[in-house]
Amino acid sequence: MDGFTILLSQGEFDSYLDTLLHAHREENLAGVMCRSLLSVDWRGYVYDCDFNQMLDLPVAPENARTIAEFDPARLARRDIVTDRHCFGCTAGAGSSCGGVVTR
Repeated sequence: MDGFTILLSQGEFDSYLDTLLHAHREENLAGVMCRSLLSVDWRGYVYDCDFNQMLDLPVAPENARTIAEFDPARLARRDIVTDRHCFGCTAGAGSSCGGVVTR
């Protein structure tokens, strides 16, 4: 069972998201993984990050949705698909594939 499922089953998911929201640090936005990396699933669909991939939130429709349509220029200026889970990458010291964002 993953962490989100445990939080949901214990009725603590909303409290957890509220904690992340209040721990948000603006200075972490520049270093989050979705600004420099993409995630691609086994079918070739493109996501802004691995968290979005797990939540089945592909890149915005106006962008290259699959690796076959990959357009680096268009993806470089894309709007990144975000939701409440994104506060996990901006809270505290931040989170990214390369480790903490700020110290």
